[in-house]
Amino acid sequence: MFALFDEDRLRRILSRMLDEDEFLGPHGIRSLSRYHAAHPYTFEVHGETYTVGYLPAESDSGMFGGNSNWRGPVWFPVNLLLIRALLNLHAYHGDDFTVECPTGSGRRLNLYEVAREISSRLTSTFLHDADGRRPVHGAQPKFAKDPHWKDLILFYEYFHGDNGADLGASHQTGWTGLAAVTATLFHLVGAGDWGALREEPLS
Repeated sequence: MFALFDEDRLRRILSRMLDEDEFLGPHGIRSLSRYHAAHPYTFEVHGETYTVGYLPAESDSGMFGGNSNWRGPVWFPVNLLLIRALLNLHAYHGDDFTVECPTGSGRRLNLYEVAREISSRLTSTFLHDADGRRPVHGAQPKFAKDPHWKDLILFYEYFHGDNGADLGASHQTGWTGLAAVTATLFHLVGAGDWGALREEPLS
């Protein structure tokens, strides 16, 4: 397999990516590690200090027009790219290659199962929780209880890194429409289907 990392580096990458205190959120992989909430990345240029911290929703400053969408929120297209990469890696490494997921949990999954776990977290953004609320609707009571609104599900641009609430444009079907893929992919494609690709070139 042609890759930029060997098995050891892959395990190190995944240990961070699958850490719930870092990138693995309840509704997908965050765009910045949650570690930076308490430990912002700071650097100086020409006597000026610049800081980047974890912001799961909107910005706390006017920088870039007040937009923080790459400093914490969950993006569906990035998550789908990661899922595809994990499936390709599973096709090469097979069922015997396992990692902790979540990191530190003691629960070991192969890379197909890791991809399915991320997919399930993405899908859960739109499903009812134990209180009958959909995380995508955040704390908005109208969307949770009003019969005219409670089943109206919009594909927002990106989602809160900690609770999955809707953020950005409300009709971003161009990429958040990938939610339909996350809801069906693992019902259609089994681990054996990807494992068989070890004998075939990947498209």
